[in-house]
Amino acid sequence: MKKKLKLRILIFCILFSTIPVGINVNAEAEPKFVTNEELQSSLDKLKLDMATKDELRVMLQQQGDNLTKEEITQQLIDNQKSRIEILEGNISSLLSLLAIIVAVLTLFGGIFVWISRRAFSSKVGEVETKLNEMKQLKNEAITKMETVRELNVNLNLAIREAQDLQINLNKSRSAFEEETERINQLGKYIEFLELKVSRPEHIRTFDNNVNQSKSLISKLEYWLEGTLPNYEYALLKVTEVLGQNVIKEGPDETIQDKLSYYTESLKEKESSFREEAERPLKWEDYVDKDREDFIDPLNDIIIDWEKSYDYIKEVHGIISAQISMNPDKFKPKI
Repeated sequence: MKKKLKLRILIFCILFSTIPVGINVNAEAEPKFVTNEELQSSLDKLKLDMATKDELRVMLQQQGDNLTKEEITQQLIDNQKSRIEILEGNISSLLSLLAIIVAVLTLFGGIFVWISRRAFSSKVGEVETKLNEMKQLKNEAITKMETVRELNVNLNLAIREAQDLQINLNKSRSAFEEETERINQLGKYIEFLELKVSRPEHIRTFDNNVNQSKSLISKLEYWLEGTLPNYEYALLKVTEVLGQNVIKEGPDETIQDKLSYYTESLKEKESSFREEAERPLKWEDYVDKDREDFIDPLNDIIIDWEKSYDYIKEVHGIISAQISMNPDKFKPKI
């Protein structure tokens, strides 16, 4: 656009400068030729952008030195027209190229816009999908929260019911333990009563055994006071039962010496039994004991007494066997 404006201004200047020349031509009959000096001056004044000094010199050389102002002007105009046509062609080409570029850019812009719009639409679709999923998740979360609240309410109710049940259970357990303890104490007291009831029977049985032992010891003493057949053998067998050196050291310990130790032991245990039998059984002595510990103190005395009595019965068996095998050799004390 600027070049066209400059071109139009140049043409206007050239045309304006030719008006006085035309008037002078009409006034003068003969044409006036332009010299090289005048042409140089005109060129310096015009300072044309489209036609250079060198081009004008080339034109003058081609036409010769004798040119009129009209011819020069016409030559300049023709030259400028040709250059304008070239410029217009170049401008048209540039405009066409620019149009093509603009069209290509427009096409690419359209494609870019279409792709962008499609991508944006896809992203929008994804965002909408995500929003729908988030809304669905939100709704599900709200539903679950409501369910959790309901469960929490039910759980609190269940906890309170469990606490009430626990309180009742503790009360029931406490009552059960108290009742169990009471029943246990009652059972223990019943066993204590049974122990008390059984004591007379134990005393009666013990008295019978004592009477038997006295009879057996009396018979043994009768045999030992006399002359036993094969006494040495009898002493050996009795020593195996009662032991050696029961009451004194040395080989002179007789069967009577050994037997006297166990008979005295029986008497001591019988005395202890009588003393303990006179003491009544008291519930206070058994209330804190376990049932397996409900034992009459007489039982221990009876067990010890029976051990000593068993030894005496074994000695009685040995002496009785000696006499039975040699009845004629036994000589009682006279």
